[in-house]
Amino acid sequence: MEEHFTLTKDQRRTANAAGKKDYTGSCLRYVHIRKGLIEACDGHILVQKKIDYGGEEILFDADSFKKLKDSKVLRGVSFIKQEEESPSGKTYLSIGQESIILRVQEGDYPKTDQLIPSGEPVFKIDLSRMVLKKLILALDDNNAPIQFSFYGGVNPVKIEVPSEDTVAILMPVAPRE
Repeated sequence: MEEHFTLTKDQRRTANAAGKKDYTGSCLRYVHIRKGLIEACDGHILVQKKIDYGGEEILFDADSFKKLKDSKVLRGVSFIKQEEESPSGKTYLSIGQESIILRVQEGDYPKTDQLIPSGEPVFKIDLSRMVLKKLILALDDNNAPIQFSFYGGVNPVKIEVPSEDTVAILMPVAPRE
């Protein structure tokens, strides 16, 4: 049985961002594809995004996955399961700007559902992703910790980088109904 699926540019970019290795040290870095979901992890960030996929679970190494470049015609990257296993195991042909063979990782699939907090949150706040990105880009490029202080759903978020003597605020946006 040939399995085929396509990831849009947005879905693939999400996986790439979470799979980047921006720090030293060892941790689990992977891209996991399962029914209706792609998830990527770098040991500090777990990102899940819904996708149109109903096949078997697939686990890719984050390093091989980030080599993929989108095809403008496909508006993303398509994956085709190879019928015959290579000496290194199961593989998928990825078709984007280039065709690349990706090896499926062996091992147990991560159980991430229990990591996502559930229940009633203490409070919620909606922030503009563009404004948050702009603020992060304004900070130095070092890996200094950033402290977020929340004062309720309608008050600004106070953002501090103590090692840089930086303080900023980020205004919440009106929640979508």
